[in-house]
Amino acid sequence: MIRSILEWPVRKQLVGETSILNRARIKVLSYALNLKILTTTLLLIFYQLEHYRLQAIRAAVLLGIVVIYYIAVANGFQWRKAAHSAMLIFMAIIWTNLYYFQKGFDLVTLQYLVVVTVAAFYGLGNRWGVIYSSLAVVPFIAYVLLGHHLAGYISWGPQGSGRITIAIQLFQNFTLIVLINYFFFSSFYDTINDLDSKTVELRSSLEYLEDSRRKLEREHTHQKHLIASISHDIKSPLRFLMTTTGRLARNHPDLSTVRAISQSSYRLYHFMKNLLEYTEFRYKNTNVHFTYLDVNEMVEQKFAIFTQDAEVNANRFVNGVTPGVIIKNNAQLVSIILHNLIDNANKATNGGTISVTYQDFREELHLIVNDTGPGMESTVSDWINSEAKQLPANENASQNFGMGLLIVKEISTLIRARLHVKPNQPIGTSVHIIFSK
Repeated sequence: MIRSILEWPVRKQLVGETSILNRARIKVLSYALNLKILTTTLLLIFYQLEHYRLQAIRAAVLLGIVVIYYIAVANGFQWRKAAHSAMLIFMAIIWTNLYYFQKGFDLVTLQYLVVVTVAAFYGLGNRWGVIYSSLAVVPFIAYVLLGHHLAGYISWGPQGSGRITIAIQLFQNFTLIVLINYFFFSSFYDTINDLDSKTVELRSSLEYLEDSRRKLEREHTHQKHLIASISHDIKSPLRFLMTTTGRLARNHPDLSTVRAISQSSYRLYHFMKNLLEYTEFRYKNTNVHFTYLDVNEMVEQKFAIFTQDAEVNANRFVNGVTPGVIIKNNAQLVSIILHNLIDNANKATNGGTISVTYQDFREELHLIVNDTGPGMESTVSDWINSEAKQLPANENASQNFGMGLLIVKEISTLIRARLHVKPNQPIGTSVHIIFSK
């Protein structure tokens, strides 16, 4: 209850202030302000009782200044500006004590020098601490340089003051110094404790992250071994199956079952090959190396893979990329993109045409896979044209396009290309692979 009353003037300044040190500074300002009002009021009363008119007037003026200061702070006066104002008030007291009211040293005036030094360093930081400490010493140095002689002893307080008023002033300044040191070191220890607790939490988090890193490394190593095993134990038998069934299909073209098995094994092999190459590329974390590619030659190679599938679907392949069209990119990754897009176009089209064309612009080259199928679902085309990486939440879309488009979308970012889908004219879909030059 008492603390809330003493801190009432700075309630606005404390709102939203998270720094432990700044909160301590604001609280010292409030306690010092309340202390000053109390002690100045007592001084005014006792100066009146002691019939010391000059000091009574001075105490009354100071009390008025402090009350105005209190009102300003209570109305939200910024605490740093309030601290600067307090330093200026203390400096004025030092100057007037030395050169007007007392014309000499006393213990109370020297205390104000200590108050200014401690309060400036604590409340405003090192730079302002040095500035105000230097300014506070100036009047004392000037007093000596101007030829004033120091008495054999230093009086306790202003001339004409009684013991009670001197005791009040000494108590006021001493209490202010104690308050400053108390809150400073309290904030210091709180900050240290807070840092210690955060250090413990950080150390615990680092240990957890290190443990997770080791687990991920083990998992990563396991995945690489698994990919190598799949590549050796699955891709090799598939290649053998593809070669054998292909030979049988050529030798016995009238056997539709053998031809279907040959086509399936051919497509399965190339699908596994692309998938394994892509997965291996990701797990090896290899850099994407760009070389010059002949686009026409790459399209011909991909068409050759799907020739038999095209015959089954009564589709026709057209390579509209003229010889000599060269791009600088990664052959392996561009090959995977073309493979998936041509495969999707061939599966979606029956009795139509799948063509690969290009458009050469000043800053870009568009490699376009066209089909004359029923067209791509809007949810899928919108997803391809967007920045999203995950497939749209549409069960049919996921079933129709599966992992192929997801791989294509991710690879396009690796090779610094963009995908854009739009309707083919008069029917079908056009998928643009946009390469920056």
